[in-house]
Amino acid sequence: MSIAGRLRPLLLGLALVGAACSAAPVQPTPAPATSPPAPGALIAAVGTDRAAYPPGTPVQIEVALHNRSGAPFSGQVRLAFEHLGHIAAPAQAQPVERLAAGATRTLTFRWSPPPADFTGYRVAATALAGDTPIDQAASAVDVSSDWRKFPRYGFVSRFGAEVDPAAVIDALNRYHINGLQFYDWQWQHHRPYSPAPAWPDIAGRSTDRATLEQLIAQAHRRGMLALNYNLAFGAYDGYWRDGSGVKLEWGLFTQAGGGYTPAEQDFHPLPATWASPKLFVFDPANRDWQQYIFAQERQVFAHFGFDGWHIDTLGKRGLRWNWDQQIVDMPDAYVDFVSQARAALGTRVVFNSVGGYAQNQIADGAPVDLIYSELWENDGISTYADIVDLVERARAHTGKALVLPGYMNKAYAEQTPTGTTRTFREPSVRLADAVIFAAGAAHLELGDGDGMLSNEYFPNQRLVMSDTLRAAMRDYYDFLVAYENLLRDDATAGTSRLTIDGQPTSGDGRPGTIWLLPRRAGGRAVLHLINLTHNRLRLWRDTGAIYPAPTPLTGLALKLYTEPADAGATLWYATPDANHGQASMLDYTRGTDAQGAFMRFTLPRLEYWDLLWLERGQT
Repeated sequence: MSIAGRLRPLLLGLALVGAACSAAPVQPTPAPATSPPAPGALIAAVGTDRAAYPPGTPVQIEVALHNRSGAPFSGQVRLAFEHLGHIAAPAQAQPVERLAAGATRTLTFRWSPPPADFTGYRVAATALAGDTPIDQAASAVDVSSDWRKFPRYGFVSRFGAEVDPAAVIDALNRYHINGLQFYDWQWQHHRPYSPAPAWPDIAGRSTDRATLEQLIAQAHRRGMLALNYNLAFGAYDGYWRDGSGVKLEWGLFTQAGGGYTPAEQDFHPLPATWASPKLFVFDPANRDWQQYIFAQERQVFAHFGFDGWHIDTLGKRGLRWNWDQQIVDMPDAYVDFVSQARAALGTRVVFNSVGGYAQNQIADGAPVDLIYSELWENDGISTYADIVDLVERARAHTGKALVLPGYMNKAYAEQTPTGTTRTFREPSVRLADAVIFAAGAAHLELGDGDGMLSNEYFPNQRLVMSDTLRAAMRDYYDFLVAYENLLRDDATAGTSRLTIDGQPTSGDGRPGTIWLLPRRAGGRAVLHLINLTHNRLRLWRDTGAIYPAPTPLTGLALKLYTEPADAGATLWYATPDANHGQASMLDYTRGTDAQGAFMRFTLPRLEYWDLLWLERGQT
């Protein structure tokens, strides 16, 4: 069967939908017949007032205009609301009268999304002069009553009096970050709360109380959760004589034999110039330690408006003993600690399973909001395929969402001279996000406004995003929200088979290939194509920042093998790398060969990452 026509114009759909009623069934959003003009000629940004919206909450959308066309503009800006390519609500439009060259203006729209919970929408803005499109841009809306379904976790790590809390949070809201890890805000790890107006953190940086309070308040204003970071089991050097009440008997020790002193206690080394040259480590299953640290955290929650505790760990410790000379089963101890913390504090909990260590036990038995596993090569997570494998292993234990902290271009960042900054390698960042998002997880990478992580010590930000990477990340995070029901809504490994004429493909992310990653979500067959044709390595971190940008591939001839139930299905295509993530219906012809029934079609473009899905029951 052949579906007539090629890629149908979006603007025709926009004109038609304006006359539709809200009760009408959703209709497919056609695709543009031609590429839009160069972006940014008129629309500077599209943004929403919150990172996520509980059902029934109205959405405020701001379209910032900056006329860089070189001539006055009069016309209109039209918003379209889409769900997986379908029109989700009537379009809205506002006139723009006599916007002079170089002038700016902000238009405010209000929209009431459909009531369905845990649903992502794409919001497309088009500037029109008459019927002619002048510029296009987009944003996205996540309608979710709880962040646990689709967490987009970011961070803040700067709390000095010079910080502008509203500016920091507003910038993160543009990426739809709906939860924030407040990293190293505390006074001391074993005494996190200070009543002072300001206090030094472990690295000697100042935390201003008013700044901290305003960051929390601004996060809440934008619909973000604020989580208080602290180790599960750390105390400063000299804890036994500082009056805190922490006891050596609660410790974790590096050898058997008893008669322990601090010399035998496990510790994590720190720079000699810091407030403590090491953090001593305690048995997370020790009831006295638990009671002590929970009391300290209870004080934190009593004085600050945190929504939960982000519990950090230090990865595999090797064999460790408690005061009674018993070997401590660390994964079981972590599960016990998290369970007791949740019961004692009655708050949300996130736990860092560093390198996937204790991930399965936490997934099986701990009351965490999500699975959070830091990516490290020495824990066997070196390649793109290792990331997918980590996600699949977690999926075998839990349906909870996954967040993966991964620090890009790390060696390159560490080689950057102190006091200077360099930029991230855009191709490797985009590829890593493509893999993580396609696998069904989120990437903890963004924070402190427009910052991005290259190091596990979050304030160490020697690399910055270039303007082009920043724009790409906005498109990628819009895409993560708009297509969350395909990417993360109970998505599982799929079985779709696809071939590409004249191109090498792989199912394991081999360099020099197009990686085909099949999934299933919401009863749909989903297929990700990730362009590794220019990569000589399969290592996700690109620690030396050397990966080349791929050459976009166009007009690829594909053959997708299908099931009998797919007869008459609609084939959809979207990418964050073009047209701000707009979905298109692709034409195909049907055929049969020795491998079975197939759809043959042409893929418009593959730069970094494309998303295909089949929707049954559509013609």
